[in-house]
Amino acid sequence: MAVSSSAQAGSSYLAVWSSDKQNDDQRLNTDFLAIIDVDPRSASYGKVVNTAAVRHLTGTNLLNDLGFTGPLGLTTKYRLPAQGIPSNVLNEAHHMSHEPVVVGGRRLLFLGGLISGNVFRCDVTDPLQIPSCPLITAARDVQNFSGVDDFAQLPNGNLLVTYMGAKNLTTPGGLVELGRGGSVKGEYAAAKAGGPIRYQPSVNGVTDTGLLAHPHGIDVRPDLNLVVTSDYADPLSLATSATVDAATEDMGTTVRFWKLSDLAGGPTSVAQLPVGNGREKLFQNNASEGVMSVALAHLRRHKGVFAATMGGGAIWYAPDATASPPKFRLIYRVGPGAAAAVFTLTPDDRYLLQPVQGTWSPGDAVYNRDYPGEHSRRLLALDIEGLLAAGDDVKCAAPPVKVAADGIIQLIPARNNGADDCPKVTGELNLDSAANFATHGGPHFVAFNHETRRIAVENYFVQLTPFNLPGTHEAGDDRICMGRLSQTGELSLDRAFKDELSGKPCVSMDRPMSYLWPNHGRTGAAKPHAMAFIDVDDWQRY
Repeated sequence: MAVSSSAQAGSSYLAVWSSDKQNDDQRLNTDFLAIIDVDPRSASYGKVVNTAAVRHLTGTNLLNDLGFTGPLGLTTKYRLPAQGIPSNVLNEAHHMSHEPVVVGGRRLLFLGGLISGNVFRCDVTDPLQIPSCPLITAARDVQNFSGVDDFAQLPNGNLLVTYMGAKNLTTPGGLVELGRGGSVKGEYAAAKAGGPIRYQPSVNGVTDTGLLAHPHGIDVRPDLNLVVTSDYADPLSLATSATVDAATEDMGTTVRFWKLSDLAGGPTSVAQLPVGNGREKLFQNNASEGVMSVALAHLRRHKGVFAATMGGGAIWYAPDATASPPKFRLIYRVGPGAAAAVFTLTPDDRYLLQPVQGTWSPGDAVYNRDYPGEHSRRLLALDIEGLLAAGDDVKCAAPPVKVAADGIIQLIPARNNGADDCPKVTGELNLDSAANFATHGGPHFVAFNHETRRIAVENYFVQLTPFNLPGTHEAGDDRICMGRLSQTGELSLDRAFKDELSGKPCVSMDRPMSYLWPNHGRTGAAKPHAMAFIDVDDWQRY
């Protein structure tokens, strides 16, 4: 497929769904898709070469619909009109489709607003000439759910989107099937009474995990007729948590399994991650708390499923995702509260790439309690070949723990039990920074380019101060770094991928007000979240 000659400045780009940070000028600036040149051959390598704004529609934000805009003080703070927040601001840019979706010869990305409930569509066929991105699904178009999170494409071409909460941002959430034009094709409840009993009652006193549905991560295997989703947390409890250690965040401990052919039937099984021996003093640091991300093995000969927990800082595995329910085991414990965030598996099922957000910082109670660097902000590469080769006979399991007389964990001396099939760390990329420690944030989301074996990793989670909300107290330094994964699993930082203003490795989205964003103006700092590689050369072959 031919593309405009304007796209030849670089054959490879990184699309970054970004929110205005709104802490430098206290004005509402448009949320946008940033395009960074990531072709190492290009003279503009590492530069932001384009942006595309999301379109403005008056009074189109979930907070308006719920009557929250005025009580939160946003009308006064931003001098909003009577209709409230428009569609192009205060979205809290979050996840998007993980790669461009082909529709009628065009390449499209679908972008979700975590708080706004809006979904936008950007035509990135020519990354240097992107029209403004239309709103295709508003919060009011979805009847039952809110908290737009992750996207997966279905075999029928539609998108399946996780919505973490109920319409009022509480529990339970569900899945929403969207047509590529944004029409709602179906809403599927994730709650299913009669699930496993939670190891301890939730913050709100619920013990039936079947009812504690907070869908966040998602993956699909059509050959197994399977959809899998992870339960992260009740959205309202995240948004209103007073401090990073307030113990009011109502986190999930479960993974849900659905028949792809019968999504309306709800989950067929709910698997609870086992909490294991001992308890952390802060319950949110227990191994099974806050199931952020989930992924199914890619190859047809493998049926395993992986999950990662934020509060627990752990990686989990069940060898047979088709079992009812699958049996998860802890295979790598980064550390309590270390925040194992949105990971990815390489397409050959050889490596798991795990960003470690870290959360805890010097002076915090469990910071580096178990080993030096436990809460360092970093990217890990883990070799999972032996684990998958073990089939159903997996030996890898949780590490031993040392507990006090009251059952509180004092030390976790190892990352697992050391079995031969346990994941092996083959590479580590340190991303510590003063801003990551100061904001209790760090690397959260990765994008992997299989052809070039490059990994983009962004350092931002969620910070809701622009909404006059306290949560989640886990922001980050807003950098995007580029790494490389060798064939044998080593990770290295691409130091040629430099910020165009500072000249330092990694690209910072914390731009000063003097910086002129291409096609966007002088709007200051931005908050990056989801990313996707766009390889124009690949498209030209067709």
